[in-house]
This record gives sequence, structure tokens and C-alpha cells, in this order.
Amino acid sequence: MEMVRRELADGQHVRPADYPSFIARSYFHTPDALLADWQAAGLQEPRIFGVEGPGWMAPGFKEKWTVPDHRSRLLAIARQTEEQESIIGMSPHMLAVGTKAPD
Repeated sequence: MEMVRRELADGQHVRPADYPSFIARSYFHTPDALLADWQAAGLQEPRIFGVEGPGWMAPGFKEKWTVPDHRSRLLAIARQTEEQESIIGMSPHMLAVGTKAPD
């Protein structure tokens, strides 16, 4: 739980010694922090996307992904929610897209 608390508090993932197969030390963004970093870099018109959306949490996701009709539904949900501000952070990965400010 300490690992999760820290990730939520400051975006730092510090792997517990008891779990050597977890990812190494990492830093995570919240959607707001990603937007702030984007703007601090002088980039304009950012759009933040949740890459996977909430579908990855569906029970039996791996099996459903192998069935074309189910995969289409999972992708439709991802497309419908990818810019939904209230749930972008549910996606394990985010993507920022925009333009560079003119010099």
C-alpha cells in the first residue's frame, strides 16, 4: 500500500524489495501534471488522451481481445473515452499531442 500511496501522492513508483518483478523506479504523470509539463515546455494546444481507456480492466480482457467483435467493442469504448477528462487517468498510459509554439 505504501507504493500505491506514494504513486498517487507524488507520481513516484518505488518498487518494494519484496516484489522484484515490478517495474523499476518510475515517475508517473497525472493528466493535469502532463498538461502542465507540456505547457511549461512551450508547446501549444495540447490534447491529452488516455491510450487504453478503462477497457483494460474488463474481466477476461485478454480473452475478449482475441474475439474480433469483443475487440471492436473495447476499441469503441477507448475511442469514446480517450479525451473524457474525468477518466483519462484510469488509462495506464497517456499521450499528449499538440503543436510547437512559433519562435
